Amino acid sequence: MKLEGGFQGRTNKLVDGCYSFWQGGTFPLIYSLLDKAGNSPNDHLFDERALQEYLLICCQNPTGGLIDKPGKHKDVFHTCYTLSGLSVAQRFLNKKRVLGSYRNELIETHPLYNVRPDLARKALLHFNNLGVPTQNLNEGT
Repeated sequence: MKLEGGFQGRTNKLVDGCYSFWQGGTFPLIYSLLDKAGNSPNDHLFDERALQEYLLICCQNPTGGLIDKPGKHKDVFHTCYTLSGLSVAQRFLNKKRVLGSYRNELIETHPLYNVRPDLARKALLHFNNLGVPTQNLNEGT
């Protein structure tokens, strides 16, 4: 991340826009767990500004959509997860940091479920209220 500003999937692999969500989305979750344990780091674990720069400068296709890296073709997968990673980077630690124009700002996405946080809460509440299903072992015999 030091040079390009983005994340790569593994050692000796080039950066890829979709990892901005797959890896970048883990940092808010890690911070949340550390904060609950009273061990919040003093410094950021990743550079959200550098990530935004990589995504906005290197991953936009001139005709729309997003790509994994310069020279690649746009697709729905990379557009989805690159935008999701950009949203996470813009709101890391509940501080809005939007690089460039206000028009670059995206709607907040939940770093685990990749939907708006209010929809994640609604879904969790819905499924928590369903209870655990049971199976009758005598059925069908």
